[in-house]
Amino acid sequence: MREQSEGYNAYPDLEKLMRQLRSAPTALVLGLTLLCALAFGQAGTTSLAGLSQPVEIIKDRWGIAHIYARNEQDLFFAQGYNAARDRLFQLELWRRQATGTCAEMLGRRELKRDIGTRLHEFRGDLRQELNFYHPRGEEIVNAFVRGINAYIDETEKNPKLLPLEFGLLGIEPGR
Repeated sequence: MREQSEGYNAYPDLEKLMRQLRSAPTALVLGLTLLCALAFGQAGTTSLAGLSQPVEIIKDRWGIAHIYARNEQDLFFAQGYNAARDRLFQLELWRRQATGTCAEMLGRRELKRDIGTRLHEFRGDLRQELNFYHPRGEEIVNAFVRGINAYIDETEKNPKLLPLEFGLLGIEPGR
């Protein structure tokens, strides 16, 4: 996968910021998610298992990713990968909200939310539900999720790729 950025540099001293924030309360950590979203990816080429053909992600001067792929599966895989790279902590919060596991990260005050989420868990035919939105909905969503998981695989090999919120909260991204 070929990537390039036009005019965006990642936050120049992220390690220094992390050291300063190690003792920050959880609320501050969650508030910093918006700040972290400004640290866009680096230009370069990445080889990823899961792509059948080359894909190009070009970030414009505003940090907006433009993804060029030769097939739908690679397009949504690359979109999932890019979303995880830019917003992994946000995706982790959403995953925990959807699975009723926020209390594991944020403490007992989230237990009622988790119980409610689990009581209202979707128990229907997921394939039918996804294909209701688009004839290839299941394939599209699965490709997107494979892209997210590909980025999580990279963070397991190189933990420095994780957003600072993971280190501050002492958590790892789930699948």
